[in-house]
Amino acid sequence: MSLMLIGLITLLPADSGAQDRLTPRYASGQVNIHNPNRVDVALVLAVDVSSSVKSHERRFQREAYAAALQDPRVAGLALGGGAGRVAIAYMEWSGRHYQRLHLPIRVMSTPEELARFAADILAIEDRSADPMYVQPTAIGNALLAAERAMAALEVPARDYVIDISGDGVLNDGTGILAVRQQLLAMGLTVNGLPIEVTYGEPNIDQLSFDRVSRYYEDCVIGGPGAFHLVARGFSDVRETLIMKLMLEMAQMRPEEKSRIALAWNRSDAPLEAQILPATMLQLAPNGAAKPQRQPTDCGETRVSSSNPFQIIP
Repeated sequence: MSLMLIGLITLLPADSGAQDRLTPRYASGQVNIHNPNRVDVALVLAVDVSSSVKSHERRFQREAYAAALQDPRVAGLALGGGAGRVAIAYMEWSGRHYQRLHLPIRVMSTPEELARFAADILAIEDRSADPMYVQPTAIGNALLAAERAMAALEVPARDYVIDISGDGVLNDGTGILAVRQQLLAMGLTVNGLPIEVTYGEPNIDQLSFDRVSRYYEDCVIGGPGAFHLVARGFSDVRETLIMKLMLEMAQMRPEEKSRIALAWNRSDAPLEAQILPATMLQLAPNGAAKPQRQPTDCGETRVSSSNPFQIIP
């Protein structure tokens, strides 16, 4: 099947049985270790720049991603696997018609190449009048665009991961559960970086924190070893992202990644202590379980009954 045809599949609504008939496009954990062209991790970074993200926060996010990719702990894990290579793409997204692939997926094998990729993120032009920055939050459309970016990779990978961040829940575009089901059927893992924001009143603060984090946990992430790491405000994005990229690059069992992420989100330890590689497993005691709570509303009540891929405005 051609890459063009694969890209078109992601744009078309599926019938009731189509998800079960999808052949996995991405086979995590099944790459031939003797293939000299393979990469260890294929990663699409999908960053929220919708209307709730202010101009200085957009810049802060880009600086955080650039810094994290050059962090020696991240670079060591990214380039220290069996293949010694990683493939990364960087895109930004907002409303249903606004997904911008700034940096198509690129194979890198040296710290210098990672540094050039980071420099390209910092060079992204930010125009105040850009309509992309005043749009609502279409997470489903962003995930479909991220899959199209992944489909451009022409070499096999050990793990295929979409890493999506955001400070709000879906309020525009395609229904998230149908999209997630499609991507998981294709063999992708979706990880999340929810950003908790505050609005000045303690009761609203806590509601905002819980709403975004729970939404990502219940409605967005999925696949083998899927996890989310919570950033407590934009100032926390850089350190949380370092830990997140370390987990995504590390070659460990999927359930271990989920367990470590759960411990991170619960931990009150200083961030600098948390992101040391030697303490990663210590953060996650055996038997850690998710707290019991009410299921999250994923916004599917506004999905068209005739087309599960379309949210009713």
